[in-house]
Amino acid sequence: MDSQLPREKVLVSSCLLLIFIFFSFLSFAGEVDVDMFGFTYHLHRKGAVYNAPLKLDHAGVKVFNPGLGLGYDFREDRQTEGFSPIVHGGMFENCDNHPFSFAGAGARYRKFFYKKYFWEANVMAVATYGNDSNDKHYKLNATPYLNVGIGKDYGKYSITYYLSYIPKGSDGGITSSTDMLFLSAAVSF
Repeated sequence: MDSQLPREKVLVSSCLLLIFIFFSFLSFAGEVDVDMFGFTYHLHRKGAVYNAPLKLDHAGVKVFNPGLGLGYDFREDRQTEGFSPIVHGGMFENCDNHPFSFAGAGARYRKFFYKKYFWEANVMAVATYGNDSNDKHYKLNATPYLNVGIGKDYGKYSITYYLSYIPKGSDGGITSSTDMLFLSAAVSF
């Protein structure tokens, strides 16, 4: 599915999707995540976006990609270890400052160590909607999404820092022909 939607329509569609996800959380007793996206690292210089407006280095290997997302973990409470189903959706600016949105579902594994500290791994299948730096047409595609995080539970909320991996060739323009790493943070309550 190819289209060339104006930025406003993509923004409105993404916001409506996130609002729908957020209100569906109210019917469960799990954990809500508010995700903040920011830093992208292209693993191969060949796939870097040299003309990225928010690049942090000359070659465009490191790029700032601001964005927000919402997620939901279906576990009973934040202190429960083990596997649980999750859903996530969000929107951020890709390397060319075009809106890029995603929504998906998968599983999370969480393990506590040293009192209130924990690590977790998330594996999801996500639908993405965006474009790449070479092709300005928006496309709807499916892609795998994997991240690992380390966090601390502060009682009423927790903060987790994530390192996410998106493989080359995931289509939908997110990878710009290279494997990518994303750094992000989430506040959960």
